[in-house]
Amino acid sequence: MVVGASSRGRGDRQARKSVSAMTKVLVIGVGGQVSTELVRLKPGWCALETAGQDQLELTDTQVIADYVAARNPDIVINAAAYTAVDLAEKEPEIASLINAVAPGQIAAGAARADAAIIHLSTDYVFDGKAPLLYKEDDPTAPLGVYGQTKLAGERAVMAANDRHIIARTAWVYSAHGKNFVKSMLQLGAAN
Repeated sequence: MVVGASSRGRGDRQARKSVSAMTKVLVIGVGGQVSTELVRLKPGWCALETAGQDQLELTDTQVIADYVAARNPDIVINAAAYTAVDLAEKEPEIASLINAVAPGQIAAGAARADAAIIHLSTDYVFDGKAPLLYKEDDPTAPLGVYGQTKLAGERAVMAANDRHIIARTAWVYSAHGKNFVKSMLQLGAAN
């Protein structure tokens, strides 16, 4: 879902693009399902740089914007999140740092580098009571800490960087990591 965009800084960006034929993409959240698949695909149109927890600790919010800006990316993909929905109720401070504060810092660092940001969010920003599919502009009403922190992260990204895309997903599936499909296959095999 495209939430916002701005033409500010496009002249500088176009000049820089003519110097480099390869788009520089910084993927944050290495080790997760989305980032693992992006790295595995190795898109030929870009040069991928990745940042996992070893390179960028998202609870240390004082260093995030500087780290992102120093890499001078063209696009930042924030695939990092605190995704333990139930545990977020017991660890709201950590969930908030990773899901709400860090995305704003990532977006601010991207803005300093004149980069766009793609931020992955969740349908948990809604209350789940809609009779039909949600639309991008439907009112949000998160029911728990996870959804509340993800919505706060969306707002922080929008406030920090005019060049953003926020994608809300219900489920992420891959051969890597934990996900619903793998859990159901394991349960089916055991029972």
